[in-house]
Order: sequence, then structure tokens, then C-alpha cells
Amino acid sequence: MNKKAKIKSGLFFGIAMTVFSILQDLLTHSNLTTKDIVIIIVSGLFVGALSGLLFGWFIGLFANSKSLTKDTKIDTDTGETILFDTGANHFKGAEAVGGKLYLTDKRLVFKSHKFNIQNHELSINLSDIDKVNRYKTLGLVNNGLSVTTIDNKTEKFVVQQIEEWLNQLIEKNGLQHVHLE
Repeated sequence: MNKKAKIKSGLFFGIAMTVFSILQDLLTHSNLTTKDIVIIIVSGLFVGALSGLLFGWFIGLFANSKSLTKDTKIDTDTGETILFDTGANHFKGAEAVGGKLYLTDKRLVFKSHKFNIQNHELSINLSDIDKVNRYKTLGLVNNGLSVTTIDNKTEKFVVQQIEEWLNQLIEKNGLQHVHLE
């Protein structure tokens, strides 16, 4: 996980914790004075900033750990070359399974790490991909990659570097019938 992704994760978490902390205090206390409200807001900002920094730091340690790297390593066939890879989540039912997504010169491969409920490996031959689409995760964050196969099965991923994934899949691998929505 790169520094920018760690900072972004920490910021989102910190903002969420700030809002949660302030709202919790405002909604659970009655007869608040102006001084109480200022103290609640200042302490909420402190809690959010601290939790964001710690979350970004811990997520960076986790994403770059030797255990995680070992868990998500894939086996390649003779002559197969890994072209691109990033951390990713694969939606399997309701669970966003964490792991790593790889693009080789022959296939797209997702391999989960051991800290999931539904550990698995998914491999899709590039010749079986009909189209790739970008989508917004939870309808908000524009980091979703949707891959539809020629048999009309769709796999959804949350990926780092979405633009690079689209570039790699579309331009560098010459996928046929690729559509962006």
C-alpha cells in the first residue's frame, strides 16, 4: 500500500470518527452550554485526528506485512508474466474479501489473504472477459472494477489505482468488446 492510499484511508476514517464522536456527545448530553459544545467539538476533532493517524499507520503495516504478501502470492504458469497488481477486495456475497488482484499476460487473478471469512482464489482467462466497467462502491467511491465474462458472469472488485487497471485491461491487453459505463 502506497503512502497516498494510507493517508486517504486515514483521512476517511478520521473524518468518520470525528463526526461520530461529536454526534454521540451532542445526542447523549442534555442542557449543553456553549462551552460544552465547544469542548465536544474540539475533543471530537482530536479523537478524529488521532484515530485517523493511527488507522492509516496500522492499515499500512497490515497491507505491507510479510504474512499478507505471502498469503496473496499466486503461482504462475511457465511463461506467464505478472503485468500489474494491487491490493483489492472481491465481493463474494455480502463480504468484501480482502486480498490482491493480479493481471498477467494470460489471466486476471484474485487471491484472498487469510484474514477473511471466505478465503478463495479466482482466475479468469483474459480471453473469457467480455467487458470491464467502472462503478462506484456503495454508490459513493469511484474505485470499483466490474468484470463481465463472455458467459455473462460479473465479478466486482474494489481496487487501488482504478485508472491504471482500466488502462492495463483495455489498452495493453487488447481485450475485445470492452465497454466503459
